[in-house]
Parts: sequence; structure tokens; C-alpha cells
Amino acid sequence: MRKRKKRTRLLLAVGFMLPGYAFILFGFLIPGAWNIVLSFQEWDGFNEKKFVLFQNYVKAFHDSLFLKSISNSVIIAVVTMIGAVILGLLLAMMLYWLGKREGALYRLIIFMPAMIPVSIIGLLFTFIYNSDMGLLNQLLRLIGLTGLTNAWLENSATVLPCVIAVGIWRLLGMPMMLCFVALQAVPPTLLEAGRIDGASYRQQMIHILLPLIRPTIALSMVFVLLNAFKTYDLVYVLTKGGPANASMTVPIYMQKTAFTYSKFSYSSTMGVLTAIIIIVIVLLTQRIMKGETYEF
Repeated sequence: MRKRKKRTRLLLAVGFMLPGYAFILFGFLIPGAWNIVLSFQEWDGFNEKKFVLFQNYVKAFHDSLFLKSISNSVIIAVVTMIGAVILGLLLAMMLYWLGKREGALYRLIIFMPAMIPVSIIGLLFTFIYNSDMGLLNQLLRLIGLTGLTNAWLENSATVLPCVIAVGIWRLLGMPMMLCFVALQAVPPTLLEAGRIDGASYRQQMIHILLPLIRPTIALSMVFVLLNAFKTYDLVYVLTKGGPANASMTVPIYMQKTAFTYSKFSYSSTMGVLTAIIIIVIVLLTQRIMKGETYEF
């Protein structure tokens, strides 16, 4: 009887896990392996595949536009990660000080951009950054700073900061929520002990709460980094990679290479190199944020 129950539980467990494993297998492992194999071939999507070994990789390292797109993607991802996590953490601390019930409305408002489709956000900020009737330039004129008005998305010097600003606004809700939940899990007795010892709220945050939620901060950094690195729709709606490729990112360049120029194998090569760069940056982030583990 016990063996039958164990077998039934095992079958149920396997049944529940199968859809997840199938998704990982057919949505990640098989396409990833096929992409790696394709990166060593030459294929235009129609003719027969031909192995060219490392020819595509050599071409990628000599492709100035690919190197520029990699640079833009890294800058957007890293700066967005730093800005979103720092702002999200500060907001989480402020909401924690306000209290769970009082800060509910503010949490909803801050998290709301994460629930809006990225294409809608792109269209919204296209109107905000518009050089003629955009809200940003109109506001600058209203407060007497006409000299600061700019063609924000048409100027190669300002287009990346504009994209990064939108990315930070869109993604800071998730680290804020994760850090706030982590702060809620810290026992109040630790803060009470700090108050008894004469620690101010700022000192409690720096010396008690921040070390305890460090793993959550690291998780938030990885989450924002991965989302910012694969940004395609936001940049495409805002700039389409312009002006003069100043905001060209790897996903946009890969899409153009594959579906406009029919260079699917070269596009796969760019995907493999980008994945390697993302893995290296994630590992470095985890290494930097690695610290002692506290139990409470």
C-alpha cells in the first residue's frame, strides 16, 4: 500500500514537472543548441547550409556596427541596472519607513510602469521627447530654460541617455518591490535592538537592513540586467536604432541582419557572442555582490 502511494506521488510529481521541462527543452535548450551550430555555418534561409567554422566570428569582431551595437547594449544594460536598483532600493526604504498599509498606493504607482506594454511606453515617450510639441521641451520653455531644449531622439549625444532614462523608469518597480518584500521579512526585534543602542534610521538601514537583504539586491540586479540587455521593442519604437546607428542595439541589428539581409547564420553568431557577454556580466555582478550569509 505504501509503495503504491509513493508511486502515485512520484507519477504526480513527474506529471507536474513535465510541462516545465518541456518548455525549457523546446523553448531554450534546443533553439540554443541549434543557434550555436548555425553560427558555424553559412545560410541565407533558402539555400543549403555550408560549414565555415569560425568565419562568422572573425567577421563579427571586424564588424564596426556590431561592435557599436554591443557597446550600446552594454551601456544601456549596465547604467539601467545601476539606476533602477539604486532608485528602487531607496524607494523601498522610504516605503518601509512609511509602513505596509500607508505605502500601498505608492507601491502601486511605482510598480505600474512594469505592467504597461513596452510598445505603449515607447509611444508615450516618443511624444514626450518630441522636439516641436514634446512635453519635455514645453516644460523647459515654461520655466524659462529655452536654451536647454533639444531634439532629444534625433541628437546622437542625447539619444542613449533618453533611452536609459525610460528604461530606468520602466524597470525600477521590480527591484523596489523585491527589496520592500525582503525588508518586510527582517525581524523587527533587530531594529528595536538598534534603536536601543542609539542607532538612527539611516544607521539601521546601512548597518542592519542592507546586509540582510543583500541577496535580494543581487537578484534585482540580475533581473534588471537581463531585461535591459534584451531590450528590442523600446529602442525600436523610440529610435529604430538611429540617428545614424547611434542607438543601435544587438537585438535590432540581429533582426535586420537575419530578416532584411537574409544572413541567418551571422545573426546567430551575434546571438552567441551576446549570450557570452551577458553571462560574463551576470557572473561579475554576482561576484561583486557576493557577501556573508546572515541567518535571522
